[in-house]
Amino acid sequence: MNIPVLQRLEAVCLAIASVAAMAQLGSLLWVVGETVLTFWALSGILLATSVTLRLVSSRAARGAGVPPFPLHVRLMRSTVAAVVCVLFLVGAFSDMGASYRVLDPPAANGCRAVVREVSFLFAGRGDVYAMRFGGIGLHKSSWTTDDGYEPVAHGSYTLDWDGNEGVLDLIGGIDPVWPTVHAISCS
Repeated sequence: MNIPVLQRLEAVCLAIASVAAMAQLGSLLWVVGETVLTFWALSGILLATSVTLRLVSSRAARGAGVPPFPLHVRLMRSTVAAVVCVLFLVGAFSDMGASYRVLDPPAANGCRAVVREVSFLFAGRGDVYAMRFGGIGLHKSSWTTDDGYEPVAHGSYTLDWDGNEGVLDLIGGIDPVWPTVHAISCS
């Protein structure tokens, strides 16, 4: 077993998990085709991979008589892993019950609108993201609803594009939506 390669892979997975956790804090989404991937989930998968590689490489290093990393390196890696773990748990908890939808039609330049909706008891919330090339969605606007209403899930919306500028209009009906009009800029 090549112990230095395992240790490097563990460090790379932890570093990418840290970047994904920071992207989560920046309210970014990653869209592949019609599937929305949240960065908290990506950071959790990479963190689990990193911890598994750390356990395997540590056990192999002990068996081969390779000295462990210095204490400050192990402490730094453990601290980064703990922070990523907390951010993963916060993201998972805040995303509980959320639904994501990639809306049609796309803009002239291929930009797409992606919506996240979540409801809890008698309140609802939604966010719209502009997904450009590369599948990264940038947060553009938010709304709240009464009685946990999810207008996009119920098809109560219109999406119109004028070139690379879009307007998402939410229709509340009996359950109000605040605000109802959301600008989506993809330029």
